[in-house]
Amino acid sequence: MTATEASFAERSTQIEVEADVDLGVTSRLLDLLVIHDRFPQRMNLARDGRTMMVTMSLLEEPSPESRLLAKMRAIPGVRRADTLAMPG
Repeated sequence: MTATEASFAERSTQIEVEADVDLGVTSRLLDLLVIHDRFPQRMNLARDGRTMMVTMSLLEEPSPESRLLAKMRAIPGVRRADTLAMPG
């Protein structure tokens, strides 16, 4: 891990979303991030059958992530949205 990556990891929140493979889910997730001005610095999409996993790194904000996570969980088709524990 480079110094830049380490610095980013210290200042970021990792979120993982498990959802149905559906364009509406993807669109609503991205809309929500834009509305909250929280576009991820890194994002990974993985698919397993009818399930997709979205993992993203967001720069930490002074406001809690709980509101954003609650809104993600409320999107039809989202099964789970949680923060990931940071290694260390």
